Amino acid sequence: MFRKIASISVALVVAGGVMIAVPADAAAKISNGVACTKSGQTTKTSGGTYRCTTNPLTSSKKLTWLSLDCLTAANDAVKSQKAAVTTAANFKAQLPVIELGITTETANKAEIQVKLDEATKRLTAAQAKLAAATTDADKKILTTAVGSWTSATRAYASKIRNIDITIKKLEAAKLAATNKPAELAANIADARESAKLICTKGF
Repeated sequence: MFRKIASISVALVVAGGVMIAVPADAAAKISNGVACTKSGQTTKTSGGTYRCTTNPLTSSKKLTWLSLDCLTAANDAVKSQKAAVTTAANFKAQLPVIELGITTETANKAEIQVKLDEATKRLTAAQAKLAAATTDADKKILTTAVGSWTSATRAYASKIRNIDITIKKLEAAKLAATNKPAELAANIADARESAKLICTKGF
């Protein structure tokens, strides 16, 4: 009878030891997403250094282990997203100013073109009169006129070229301001996806 009781006791002790040992052996390995309790605590494993904190990519306040690489990528993605919102707003605010600039420069170009066309007509007429002139006095006057209208046409043409350059710059700025928000959104999406990949649970 005593032997039987002793055998049962030994069996219970062994079984108890096994039951106690299993949870210890089955304890979750520290990796991304594994729950932790002490915020800010860091630990090193063969897979890298991990910190107990909340995941910047989610709104959850749950503390989990996250690798430093994960935290860096996640924080960068969040910062980029916040900066992108401001940048997109700035570009949106610039659009009306840019469009006004294009409208103004286009109107200026039209006015100068009228002046250039008139100056060109005057130059052509002066050149024709100079070619037909017979007296030195007429030739002198007409030569001066040709010189003046030549300078005028060159000046107007130069202004038009400069306006064209300005308009092209404004149109490029408008295109950038129009497309930038979409580009920023795509870049942010890529950054978040990369961060999520680095922060994959279990890694």
